[in-house]
Amino acid sequence: MDLGLKDKVALVPAGSGGLGLAVALELAACKARVSICGRDDARLERAAAELKRRGAADVFTVRADCTDAADTETFVQNTQARWGRIDILLANSPGPLAKPFETLTDADWRAVLDTKVVSQARQARLVWPGMIQRGWGRIIFLAGTHGRQPHAYALTAGVANAALLSMAKGLAEAGGPHGILVTVVNPGPMETDRMRYLIDRKSSDDGISPAEARAILSRETLLGRFGDPREVGAAVAFLASERASFITGIYLDVDGGQTKAF
Repeated sequence: MDLGLKDKVALVPAGSGGLGLAVALELAACKARVSICGRDDARLERAAAELKRRGAADVFTVRADCTDAADTETFVQNTQARWGRIDILLANSPGPLAKPFETLTDADWRAVLDTKVVSQARQARLVWPGMIQRGWGRIIFLAGTHGRQPHAYALTAGVANAALLSMAKGLAEAGGPHGILVTVVNPGPMETDRMRYLIDRKSSDDGISPAEARAILSRETLLGRFGDPREVGAAVAFLASERASFITGIYLDVDGGQTKAF
């Protein structure tokens, strides 16, 4: 199915690995122009080579930390200088730390909000004027199911994700008259480094083995397994496409049925 993404310019922060790379690879397969950033030159180089193999119309890499304000501005400005515009943004950032509630300090909470909420808001703010000027744009926030279905072992993620859901709803209203569609993809448990981190935290907090923690977390899904990052990439590509031209302000859970909330 042609998603109409050929030559669209996609900005994918933290696109050298994890879910960011999975999304970038799917957009590359749709012949988009893909700009990624990351903090490690070697990982960026490997990711760029993989994107080219997948068929990207063009690939641009910037060494940058997507949670740093100056780095993010550089990433956006350099991408715009290369291609003249940004059509699609995957608002993305590292997952926040997971700790027992009683051990979370004020500094921890500020870091959680800065790492995930403030950084993704910044990314959206930087591409917003250009999208308004052109009358077209797609912003997809990468949040997570804990925003609607909190867990004690991932309390910080739940708070940050809930804030992203609210922000996306408001931006969808603001962007609608300008042809900017704003949506959220909520990944459930995925086979990523982030999931391995959460398994280790649950193992430590509950005094159980990593294998037991993995089994408990995988049973939360109706399918009884963790997701493949490519399944998130496919969802984002659809929401970024012309096929989703009447979809905005929604949350799409890619979670194997984990989320029970309406």
